[in-house]
Amino acid sequence: MEDLSGFNGLIPEKIYEKLALKIEHFTPPQSSAIQKGLFEGKNMIISAPTASGKTLIAEMAIMNSLLAGKKAIYLAPLRALISEKYEDFSRENRDVKCLLSIGDYTDKDYNIDKYDVIFASTEKFDSIIRNSLNKVGNIGCVIYDEIHLLSDIGRGPTLEFLVTINRRLFPNAQIIGLSATIGNADELAEWLSAELVESDFRPVKLSKKKYFDGELINGKAEKITSGYDDPLSNLSSWLFKERRQALVFSQNKRTVVANAKTIASIIGGKLFKEEKEKLLAVSKDILGVLERPTTQCEILGDLVKNGVAFHHAGLVNKQRKLVEDSFKSGLIKFIVATPTLAMGVNLPANTVIINSIRRYGGSGMELLPSIEVEQMMGRAGRPKYDKEGNSIIVARNESELDLIDEKYLSGFIEPITSKFNSEMAIRKYTLNLFCLGIYDKSEKISDFFDGTFMHFTGIDVYDKISDAVSFLQENGFIEERFGKIEVTRMGKLINSLYIDPLTGSLFINFVEKAKKKDEIEELDLLHVIFCSEEFRNVRTNQKEFQKYEEESYELSLSADENMVDYDRFVSAIKMAHVMQDWVSEKNEKYMEEEYGLLPGEFYNVLENTKWLVYSLKEVAKVLNFKKKDILEMEIRVKNGVKKELIPLISVPDIGRVRARKLYGSGIVSLKLLKDQRVERLSALLGKAVAAKVYSYLHKTENLLTE
Repeated sequence: MEDLSGFNGLIPEKIYEKLALKIEHFTPPQSSAIQKGLFEGKNMIISAPTASGKTLIAEMAIMNSLLAGKKAIYLAPLRALISEKYEDFSRENRDVKCLLSIGDYTDKDYNIDKYDVIFASTEKFDSIIRNSLNKVGNIGCVIYDEIHLLSDIGRGPTLEFLVTINRRLFPNAQIIGLSATIGNADELAEWLSAELVESDFRPVKLSKKKYFDGELINGKAEKITSGYDDPLSNLSSWLFKERRQALVFSQNKRTVVANAKTIASIIGGKLFKEEKEKLLAVSKDILGVLERPTTQCEILGDLVKNGVAFHHAGLVNKQRKLVEDSFKSGLIKFIVATPTLAMGVNLPANTVIINSIRRYGGSGMELLPSIEVEQMMGRAGRPKYDKEGNSIIVARNESELDLIDEKYLSGFIEPITSKFNSEMAIRKYTLNLFCLGIYDKSEKISDFFDGTFMHFTGIDVYDKISDAVSFLQENGFIEERFGKIEVTRMGKLINSLYIDPLTGSLFINFVEKAKKKDEIEELDLLHVIFCSEEFRNVRTNQKEFQKYEEESYELSLSADENMVDYDRFVSAIKMAHVMQDWVSEKNEKYMEEEYGLLPGEFYNVLENTKWLVYSLKEVAKVLNFKKKDILEMEIRVKNGVKKELIPLISVPDIGRVRARKLYGSGIVSLKLLKDQRVERLSALLGKAVAAKVYSYLHKTENLLTE
């Protein structure tokens, strides 16, 4: 740690004065970044552990840009992470106009130019560039948090595109890449012409241990005796006696819940009475999040009563926040989570337990990547409370003891590799490049790809680029005129919708068929949505697949089988049934029991469905499709209602439950609703809502009276 005063001459005076109000010392990564030219606008790759001060480095770069009269962009892959960064920065810098942009891809952010700092998810900023690029200018720096996710097959292509295109759009902007774990940081820094700041500094020392056969091993063995043979039971009982909170990482949602139950059975009866009372209140809040609690809600609620929770993609956001807040306050003693919790959420614990070094993958049980384990271990140690954090990796046999040493404790981290060479990514971003107007000839597109990390690391995709250009021409998204490429109206639409051109082509084909029909069947319309590339992770088990494959023979489906992978075509029937049940007013509990879709998973599917139905509707408009089927389905998906409730849910404060109650009481149209006396509406909707509804329906009359 170095005194702030020693850097007086290296930091602009106004920024120095602001820093002096909140810190006295710089951490080693911060000192190094300043010495290597942070305030001179040098690009930086910062590779340093969690809580080592990386965020302040980014904030100093932002302040430096603002001082120069320029704007800043802060990008992160996860909504929770970018929301946290926005809240922290805007709270401490109330004089700075900050924008948080994490909404739907269809939100345009028209006023984006009114702000000084844009905090956005990577996917949302990609959408902003497509739709509002003329509003984004005068950029002084761009921050890429969790830049190691270039290696992620889902998020990596978007991140790599943004890094590459932003260098082209904002050539003078400073680049700051942040990560706790980069195996080949020097290579990444060379690609970005950046200074490399590497550090192993942690404000809280991290002790890395193995557990095997009742012993903690870290050079020497320490016997753990709590009366249990099972490693997790033994460790959790011991940690509870020591009054230590812990994060436990397990390989999948099923084992996460099972392990949480194991821990709850051990510690639940040992909690203080006051703790029990507070946990009971949290449990009730968790049960009250949904209209009707699902089985998962009930399991989580019971666990929370006993000081334990689980955390995975099946939770809805409100439940996730209740769990995280209760853990931060010390009320919940153990969270059992999937590895995604290790990325992006500021939730440190005294102790981290990695309960297994294997998980099921495409080739059976596979070892966890080192970078993932490093991220998990990095959550151990709370800066304000602990002098030392403890990470414990459980070995199930003697051979795993050696594996843990070699793979996870030796310090070796897998190198970041590009995931930009998929046909979908190249097809999607080739169209985007033409739409941006930077390139007007197909051969020039390769200039962009030459600037990617993919090309830098020796991967050439010239054949795929050529195939993508041919696909775009053949499907009417681009055309060549007078030796230059021009984007068609449909091509511009597909790009602005943020969908794969292959999905666009699938939708065009569907609409052309629909034009010849009197009516589109619900299942047929929903099926084509789930056939899209954007739902590539749709899965069915063997029994389900056989069931839906047989159904596919009986159905007359409009989605072009030649454009869709066969497994996806069949699995999409299941998901079409899921969404058909949603628009038939089935609830989350039904989705969990009938289809095995947990609430968080269902809502992720629902959000994607809303986006894609909207996209299909916009494609239909351009094709002059005038029937109301798609528009009505968009409204129904958004609200989860049958067709008959569409008029009623158009009124503010009337959702699916209230609309059904009104309909069941004989109020089946807007006219009948408007004709009701406020007293009757109060009996059906409650006084407060009834007053709002009555006022809304009679506002024109009120204005005329005035």
